[in-house]
Amino acid sequence: MMVGTVPLLQAGYLLREQLFYFMAVIALLAVFNGMTQGIWSKTSSAKEQSLLFVQLLVDLLAVTGLLFVSGSAANPFIFILTLHAFLGGMLLRTKRSYVFAAVILGLLAILQTETNKDLAVTINVNRSEMYFQFLFQWVVVIGAWFVAHLFSGLLEKQEERIRSLQNRQHRADRLKSLGALAAGFSHEMATPLNSLKLRLDRGVRKLGDPVAAHSEIQQAQMSLDECISIFQKMAGVFTSSATDGELQKLNIHSVLKDIVHSWEIDNKVTLHKEWTASQVYCRLQPLSFAQAVLDLLDNAKEASPTASEISLRVFENDQEVVIEIVDAGSGVSPEIIERLGEPFNTNKQNGNGLGVYSAMMTAQSMGGEFSLSNNTSGKGATARLSIPYEESV
Repeated sequence: MMVGTVPLLQAGYLLREQLFYFMAVIALLAVFNGMTQGIWSKTSSAKEQSLLFVQLLVDLLAVTGLLFVSGSAANPFIFILTLHAFLGGMLLRTKRSYVFAAVILGLLAILQTETNKDLAVTINVNRSEMYFQFLFQWVVVIGAWFVAHLFSGLLEKQEERIRSLQNRQHRADRLKSLGALAAGFSHEMATPLNSLKLRLDRGVRKLGDPVAAHSEIQQAQMSLDECISIFQKMAGVFTSSATDGELQKLNIHSVLKDIVHSWEIDNKVTLHKEWTASQVYCRLQPLSFAQAVLDLLDNAKEASPTASEISLRVFENDQEVVIEIVDAGSGVSPEIIERLGEPFNTNKQNGNGLGVYSAMMTAQSMGGEFSLSNNTSGKGATARLSIPYEESV
């Protein structure tokens, strides 16, 4: 409407004395749209449709008012109502879409009635051509709404189908992961349990020799501790999301700073950190996120030679916060990378592979991704955790 101000003045649809009020309405409409756009980010999904309906309705009423004072249905910009009909049919759902369509048609009828009154006193007016234009306007507006409403319904059904397929795939992945976890668990538990049984049997046979029996019992206790450690690690993987509850909107830099500081104190290691503290908020499960970062830092420390530098890089990339932990070890074998994310997938002598598995599950639960790759320098590996962020303040 603002772009068409000059042509409307030249064609006589808009009078110069109306120009101030015309531009004032456009300015107020722009302010209103800007304010409602700011409210969008703070509105729950349940109220989005109501806010959208009000926003479109205010736009429609303001534009109709501008058309009313600048030629009504004879104004060439009357087809801006078609745009509103299309948006209403596309964006609004259920009864709101039908109500909005009825409001548009009602306002169109008012504009056409006003135009008809103005032309009633005009000489040599072709009534048939005027009525044909009115009919054409109705057809275009109704057609735009109907096509958009139909297309929106098809998109909604397609989205439901995609969500259904994603849920099925997610369940299939969980079953596959559970099978791999069960197989790996059986394999991991077999060695310490066999060792525990063997040590106990030998300890019983050597009861006559207290020293030898004590040594065997100590070895049996170590095997038992290893079994307990595996059980606890598995319990942590499966219960972390349940104990965390819902995702919480937190400043990821603040949370990460506390986690890293605590790890540095406990391990007496100072990381080489590259990040700028900023107000970036992510939806996190605090406990599982902290555990994933701590596990990755522990892995980096174990993989790196003593006194070598471990780097931590945090940066923003394409609406995501990326956390990279770089070690100075010998890298990761292609077999490990190929089976990345499988439980008990490790080449460490005393490792169980559940740390990387837990990190991947944690990243996916927060809508992010996890990857592990060897550094291009040929020395060490990089664990990369990316999490989508919502806003920067």
